[in-house]
Amino acid sequence: MQKDSLINNYVAKNESGGLNIEGNEGISSLFDNNGNSVKSNSGDATLIINIKFIENVNMTYLKINGVSQETNPSFVKCWVNKSDIDFSDVNDIPSTDKFDLTKEINKKIKLNIPKWRNISELTFYFENEEADYLELNGIEFYGTSGGAKLNIGEAKKSEDQDYVPIKKSELPEGVFNLSKGETVESFINKHKDKNVFVDFHATWCGPCKQLGPVLIQKALQIGALVLKVDVDEHKNIAEEKGISSIPVVILYKKGVKSQTMVGFNQQKLDDLINLARN
Repeated sequence: MQKDSLINNYVAKNESGGLNIEGNEGISSLFDNNGNSVKSNSGDATLIINIKFIENVNMTYLKINGVSQETNPSFVKCWVNKSDIDFSDVNDIPSTDKFDLTKEINKKIKLNIPKWRNISELTFYFENEEADYLELNGIEFYGTSGGAKLNIGEAKKSEDQDYVPIKKSELPEGVFNLSKGETVESFINKHKDKNVFVDFHATWCGPCKQLGPVLIQKALQIGALVLKVDVDEHKNIAEEKGISSIPVVILYKKGVKSQTMVGFNQQKLDDLINLARN
């Protein structure tokens, strides 16, 4: 398992208590125990898997890999950012989503994106009332993490072309994501000798995705820095700065706030770049 996985830890258990697995090496290790899949106890066709991530992720697709029709779960309930979901809770606490796995097993399931954003923790409840036990061969995730665009996935096997292990996003030299606990001001103070473009964005924002690569390319060409601030991860900072729509780019020249651009307009961006150049 690669060390840069975004999986922090996982727990898998079934209701009878015979299965209780914990790990922190990435969820694929859950399905790689001497080549075996995860099985519930005989006579107990239920399974809960809880997964915690190192940093928030946004998911667009989910794939549950079963082993056989006799042991596949018939449905799965999913909870986003709900802690301590146990078997006594599965009928009382409303789930974020529920999927019919008689139709969706071993297929990529398209997710309702607003529900599957800013995920730090996921809990799955699998069941099949007609089975003697459940058996899973993997769980795969697809989406984004950090301020950069990438696909994420994690499982024992995958034949999908766009499957890659979950990795932390890599940014070019001179481009930074605002860290937790850091402020825009503290970053600017560290780099008073540089011009800095602060890019307020979100992973779901179409114009942000168009602006981001162009801004980075032009800023790096003139020796400036880019600080990317995800407004979903840094809501307090976005509110403090009065960010009500995105994208927003603020130029700081040698530590001093200079000019702001709201939205993505090529001419306005060129003007901002020229202002930083002079």
